[in-house]
Amino acid sequence: MSSTAAAAAHHPPPLLLQPPQQLPEPKQQQCSSAATAAATPTIPYAHQSLANHPDAAVRVFSAWRPLLERMNAGCSAPPAYEHLEQATAAVDQVAREMAKDVELRIAVGQAPFVFPALRNALIFSRNHLFCVFGVGRQGVACPYRAGRAVDLAAAHFMFVRNITAQARGNQTAAWEQGLYEPAEEILSYLCSWLSSTKDCCTAMKGQVKKCVSMGTQMLANMMTANPDVQDKLWPRYFKDSELLSQLLSTCDIQRATYVLICIYNCTLKCRERCLFITETPIGRNLLKLMIMTAGHMLRDPDCSAFEYVYAIFSNMIELDLTANIMQALCLGRDENRPHLLLPCHITFLQLLDGMMDSSRGAPEVSIETALFMVCVLKKCIVHVRRIGGLPDSRPTPQQAPAGANAEPVAVAGAKSFDDLNFGQDIEGLVLLVQFLVKTTQEFGPDAKSKLMHAGLGDALLNLLHFLDVASPRSTLKSLPPQSTHSSALSSDASFSAPPLQSCFTSASSQSPLPSLSSSSASFSAAPSALASPPSSPPPPASTNFAPPPSSDTPLLPAKQSPFFMLKSDVIRIVANLAYEAPEVQNAFRHIGGLHAVLNHCAIDDDNPYIKEQSILALRNLLDSNPANQRLVEQLRPTGAGIEKESNELLKQMGKIASVNADGKVVVSSSSSGAMPKQQPPPQPSRISEIVEVAVETDAAKRLRREKEQRDDIEALGLGGLESRVQFMEVDI
Repeated sequence: MSSTAAAAAHHPPPLLLQPPQQLPEPKQQQCSSAATAAATPTIPYAHQSLANHPDAAVRVFSAWRPLLERMNAGCSAPPAYEHLEQATAAVDQVAREMAKDVELRIAVGQAPFVFPALRNALIFSRNHLFCVFGVGRQGVACPYRAGRAVDLAAAHFMFVRNITAQARGNQTAAWEQGLYEPAEEILSYLCSWLSSTKDCCTAMKGQVKKCVSMGTQMLANMMTANPDVQDKLWPRYFKDSELLSQLLSTCDIQRATYVLICIYNCTLKCRERCLFITETPIGRNLLKLMIMTAGHMLRDPDCSAFEYVYAIFSNMIELDLTANIMQALCLGRDENRPHLLLPCHITFLQLLDGMMDSSRGAPEVSIETALFMVCVLKKCIVHVRRIGGLPDSRPTPQQAPAGANAEPVAVAGAKSFDDLNFGQDIEGLVLLVQFLVKTTQEFGPDAKSKLMHAGLGDALLNLLHFLDVASPRSTLKSLPPQSTHSSALSSDASFSAPPLQSCFTSASSQSPLPSLSSSSASFSAAPSALASPPSSPPPPASTNFAPPPSSDTPLLPAKQSPFFMLKSDVIRIVANLAYEAPEVQNAFRHIGGLHAVLNHCAIDDDNPYIKEQSILALRNLLDSNPANQRLVEQLRPTGAGIEKESNELLKQMGKIASVNADGKVVVSSSSSGAMPKQQPPPQPSRISEIVEVAVETDAAKRLRREKEQRDDIEALGLGGLESRVQFMEVDI
């Protein structure tokens, strides 16, 4: 019987843990309420009738009889070794026969004495194992006796594993008889022994690991595709037992597969059971262990267990538990930590980024998940701006003078941004931005408006302003390092022409815009679509501004910036948001988004294709929006946009650049010694009239914008999202 279509879309099917002879997959059922476990009946083993029962049941009960009779008699002396060998061999043989025959396991399970006797056999195995473990130079009293005890436990684990595979009646009977209790005690004891025993013999340690793996498979098969048993047994592992965490931390990566299968089968499409992982102390510890395991698996592409890590988190993301996961990973952290994001956050974001690019199908991301990520992004941006000595918000276009460069506040003890310690917050910013690049292209106008009301537009422009300061535009990688701050362009100042590049004029906004399909006007998330091109080619010989390198000065390869491609990704989000979304287009006009996009219409070696991406973003911002078109029409480039370093290089070659009256960049010869006179910049347009914003003081503007954002958030019912990330507050 096949699994449901919903599970097959993004998840591997529930797995039955048994020998290579695989059985048909169980059908996933809906969750149901728990029932009360029945008490274990007392069986008079010496007089039990074995007539009219399957031969397999008779054989295994006959092997149990000597052990159970001694147990009923209260005899504490160990049984004869031949009895242990006979019982182990008989249980192992019947377990292997049941793995091949579904009807046989059902028939054996229907024998009334099997499950009560099986519980007592597990209790006997537990008691016997406890007697021979824990003392001696090798961690056991006698390796020979300990090996027999482990083999007996492993045989019973395999018996239960196989008898409960795809047999709901047997699963229920195993629960009612409480087979999980002695099994848990054995597994917990052996996990502790593996962790604490340092000098045990290699053969003994491998034997114990196999027994632990078999017990884990037993617990998984007891619950697989049986929501009644899952509802009863799953809460136990988050209130009364830490067995799952013990198993995950003790096993190696390959053996951890069985633990992950158990977790996956129990949480598939069931939000209530997933919440045990994020809302209980034991569950949060288990979550961090799974994240650590995922981090190891990401570095091992051949690890087969990664498929189940992927499935567990993909299922939780589709159930809108991303915020719960991020919050659970924060609990128990150091309150005085200097950075916002923890390593486990980064690993989870890497896992999420891999899911979005997966060929197996990305999880369906809801607007609530995207809104939460916007809240996290806003906090990360404020945090890195404070570390960089910048105020929380950028200056508005009306506040900044034309052509002004973004200058950071001096940071004590740091000469440049390379000296600042951002921890992993920059890596987290990159992953958050990439997540939003991939999700915004799938949302419609209503969802995009919600993102803007939640403050995504302001956050993106604040991030661009920070990047203009921290990572100025670079086009000549072979030159010595330039000043960190002097060449940064303010993304909020009145639009000035990018250095030595032409810009948009009124004619571009008056001409009809081409009609683009959604695939061409919204960026694709495929990583190969925006592969890093080589550095920009040099201009023709007549205008080659880079002086020839000296033969005795070798050129060292430039170090890649930690902000590589980040500006490009921010512009891609702007383009995706503005596509066929008039409300978003207007919002970007009010907050200075047009100025920011225009100021990035230039080649940047650290941000390949940013010029083309900015042009597409500008197209989407102006499409069918006369107000935005009028604003761009009144903007003019000014001479202040030409970088000082560029003119210094031109002077060395006897040339100089200027902006003429038509707004064109002109490169002329300066051999005559006379500096060409630059045209005075045109009178600034009344942008406040275009954007229909009254003239206000700086403080009033800030208060008004903050109030509008709060009102928008409350109107959309997003107030809870802001409170969900209060746990990430950091005092700077």
